[in-house]
Amino acid sequence: MAQLAARLRSSAEIVVLVLGPTFLGLLAFAAMPAMLAAAQPLPLALPLLVLHGLATSLPVAVLRPHVVPAHVRAWLHPLPVPPGLLLRASAAVAALLIAPLALAYAASLAVWLTQRPGWLVPARAVAGTGLSLLLTWTCATGLLARGAGMPQRARRAPDAGAAATLPSASRAGPLVLLYWRPLWRRGGTGPRQCVLLAAVAGAAALWMTGPQGLPRALGAIAASALLVLLAHDVDQTLRTRSARVRALAGGWPIDVGALAWRARGMAVLGAMAAPACVTVLGGAAGTWHGTAGRLYLALAWSAPPLLVLTPPFTARGRMALIAFAIVLLCATGSKLWD
Repeated sequence: MAQLAARLRSSAEIVVLVLGPTFLGLLAFAAMPAMLAAAQPLPLALPLLVLHGLATSLPVAVLRPHVVPAHVRAWLHPLPVPPGLLLRASAAVAALLIAPLALAYAASLAVWLTQRPGWLVPARAVAGTGLSLLLTWTCATGLLARGAGMPQRARRAPDAGAAATLPSASRAGPLVLLYWRPLWRRGGTGPRQCVLLAAVAGAAALWMTGPQGLPRALGAIAASALLVLLAHDVDQTLRTRSARVRALAGGWPIDVGALAWRARGMAVLGAMAAPACVTVLGGAAGTWHGTAGRLYLALAWSAPPLLVLTPPFTARGRMALIAFAIVLLCATGSKLWD
């Protein structure tokens, strides 16, 4: 957790510095989905709050490989750790992970309870937000406990298997054996990126439909940020995997550098699914006819190649580039419905 916090701290500094007052404005909307759901009739409010709680637990699934890495799972599994102790430890770590969300909810509730808009039902707003947060914590606890205590099936390590089958591989080439198969079978990277892609599509759908009570700018910000974060996740995954492949296959009769560029090119094509979703949904809503719409499309389609194909720079420089891309997309997207 300390290592994860240290990695995220510099990112948070850049985001707050770049977004400035916009970040404080977004903070006020943190609890709005739960408050709007709680204001609905009870048969509709409860399912909406359950869905909201499940959705806000998804970042824990993304962070789980950093909180419970593979080498820690391999070390932890043979130990005689009682299930109750594992569950309590997972609950404590989950509480640390969602503590920033709880603080954001508290600040958002304070803002809206002070303003008292007509749609707000104060008691229900507080209870609904608390229920959603409790469900998020429960789901996060389950994800961490499952990640830490899942039995390891006896099978060959992906790298060793790739090394053994590479010279005679006829149906699956080195790119599949060394990149895609390990990432899908062991790392959870493929499913995580599918979840991010689905989140981009969902945020874009909310943005284009503009449901009553939800500002369109909020949908634009969510879709834009998720689109850039998906491209960043693809880039980070490929860089990490390429470093492992270079260490593993240094003496093999293959061009590791060319293989890495092929993987990068295929990853860019895969990451283009996110701007494609936004383009299709926006086209159905008649969004892209103006100058702002065409500019947003150009930026959205340029972001994945820019993030995946450029050099890594420094860690802070990389985060500055990501924040700059998010700000450009958010600023342009928020102008589409003016």
